[in-house]
Amino acid sequence: MNALTIRPLDRRDIPAILEIQSSNRQAAQWPQSAYEGLEKTGENAWVAEQNAIVLGFLVARVVSDEMEILNLAVQPDSRRQGIGGELLQHIISWAGEIRVRRVFLEVRLSNTVARKFYEANGFVQTGIRPNYYSDPAEAALLLAKSLDRK
Repeated sequence: MNALTIRPLDRRDIPAILEIQSSNRQAAQWPQSAYEGLEKTGENAWVAEQNAIVLGFLVARVVSDEMEILNLAVQPDSRRQGIGGELLQHIISWAGEIRVRRVFLEVRLSNTVARKFYEANGFVQTGIRPNYYSDPAEAALLLAKSLDRK
């Protein structure tokens, strides 16, 4: 089996990304046009690929010295294999290179798997956003990670 590769998202990856996000109810459900317009909106996106198959993706936005993780999902039968962690570590490393000071994201209050994943990767709860999500209505926890600047 070939090693996992993290690379920038390409338009040809969009069908695979849509399939991954639709199989993950916790992921933000973006339309195809949102992924097609990433370059215009200033968001950055990466995919995790193995044997020419996209297994996961991450979308983030950088504003000044902060980065927000907007969407992260892994193909269901590829979860718990470190793919999400590889994607997260890749963008945190990249964030450090471009002098980002803080990375943050929102996660559903009920999504204990994601909360544990982010906490294990150094994110801490910094706030709560009541009624942030719909379908179903739910609060979001705001998580953040400060990056060391050397």
